[in-house]
Amino acid sequence: MGKKKQPTSSSKSKQPAACILTDLLYLGPVSATSNTAFLERQAITHILSIGKSPASRVEGITYQRLSLTDEEDSPIAGIVEKACDIIDAAEAAKGRVLIHCSAAISRSPTIVTGYLMKRRGTTLRESLTILVNARAVASPNPGFLRQLSEMEKELFQGESSFDPSRVTSNTRLSAYLAH
Repeated sequence: MGKKKQPTSSSKSKQPAACILTDLLYLGPVSATSNTAFLERQAITHILSIGKSPASRVEGITYQRLSLTDEEDSPIAGIVEKACDIIDAAEAAKGRVLIHCSAAISRSPTIVTGYLMKRRGTTLRESLTILVNARAVASPNPGFLRQLSEMEKELFQGESSFDPSRVTSNTRLSAYLAH
């Protein structure tokens, strides 16, 4: 896989999308897909849409879409695995990926969190901290958090580093992680 990309913190930036891993992974809303200046400046080569929202098309960018509804019982494991493969392929080609859903609050942040755990070996709590440091409004729905917690238990064969039962749909993830 090569040199490990470093997480970044860009929550105070006015960028259309947040950088999660330098020179590899960006997270933003669907509106970021039509910001050609941003896409060119960050040298985005791949756009991965999570859900129904189609991305605006820009010549020279590879597009892929994975269907996921923002419902607590929507299964995420298969989507996370497919997304990991897509990101791995982009990284192998020295590409950069913008992953998005409608608002980059629940679905695409969930997939980014799963990627960080599966491919970068970070715990769920570490992954969520990276996520909210980059994009403060990110907050996977409670059902997705439960599934991510189960994924972490399987990956690391132990307890989860994060208690999803303490987060409700009215709780901001960033507020919970601050404690």
